[in-house]
Amino acid sequence: MNALRSSSRDRLMEAIDRFDGTRVLAVADLVLDVFEYGAIDRISREAPVLILNHVRTDHLPGGGANAIRNLRSLDAQPIVVGRVGEDREGEILVDLLQRSGVDTGGIWRDADYRTPVKRRILGGSAQSVKQQLVRIDAGGGPPVDGARAPILESIRRLLEGADGVLVSDYSLGLLNSSTIGPLLRAINGRSLRLFVDSRSQIAAFSGMTAATPNLPEAEAAVGGHIDDNAAALSRAGHSLRVSLRAEAILLTRGSQGMSLFCADGSAAHLPVYGTDEVADVTGAGDTVISVFSLAVLSGASFLDAALLSNYAGGIVVMKRGTACLNRDELREAVRTDPDLERRVSIQ
Repeated sequence: MNALRSSSRDRLMEAIDRFDGTRVLAVADLVLDVFEYGAIDRISREAPVLILNHVRTDHLPGGGANAIRNLRSLDAQPIVVGRVGEDREGEILVDLLQRSGVDTGGIWRDADYRTPVKRRILGGSAQSVKQQLVRIDAGGGPPVDGARAPILESIRRLLEGADGVLVSDYSLGLLNSSTIGPLLRAINGRSLRLFVDSRSQIAAFSGMTAATPNLPEAEAAVGGHIDDNAAALSRAGHSLRVSLRAEAILLTRGSQGMSLFCADGSAAHLPVYGTDEVADVTGAGDTVISVFSLAVLSGASFLDAALLSNYAGGIVVMKRGTACLNRDELREAVRTDPDLERRVSIQ
């Protein structure tokens, strides 16, 4: 029997209402995003580069911390397990999460680690929208040693109060061969649902509830190009789901929208919501995994969760910087979408 049924506006609204208070354990690579804004002053005499007069600096949770920020903005109760360095950047990042109401008791300071920072320099004329000129990445360190670091003890302790688990793996060493196996055993021991967004090792989380890879991540996992041809896309999507032993795969395809593949062999394709003339894609994948996992944990079907994720992704890419959204924005998108009944192509 096909697991996908058409969605209704009322059912999507009810799913959003149930987000409130859902407790999600987020095991995440935490990053500090820094945005340096400047107004173009002149060309340097020293080199053919722009000189910017500094306007402001914004600090935002990035990487897995942005997924956590999205969960909180949607009125869930995220519980974080992750690491930062013993540095000022780590202090800023933890403070940002705490001030948004996130439980940071599972974050520890690693003396051998520098808090990852993605620093973006943006410039433009005083009257124009600032454009990103360059990004400078810094930080990182050795992989976490599961036998010595507090990660596994924290996971086992914090799982007790969780409704489900979200993994945001940016390949920064938190999730590795010494931590993934024990993590999966602890989750399975409590029969909790697991949602995974992994940059380079999605196969290591085999048996998860669902994953939300983007197209390059999915192609790396299946070991080949995923054609835009509908039949080839479906074969690749179902093959990936089977190989991962997942209940569902939500494949994000940029301007081509999203494709959902379910365990009964059914599939659904969702065109991009809004416009493909985006303002900024920074952190859009974090928003998608947050909304998808939160919707399923709140009782939504995979299709309804995918629809809500599609709306959410379309909203945040129209915002500048590392963005998130709230439930009112999501409700407004559902309420005003004239194409809701035609938004999904089910196979």
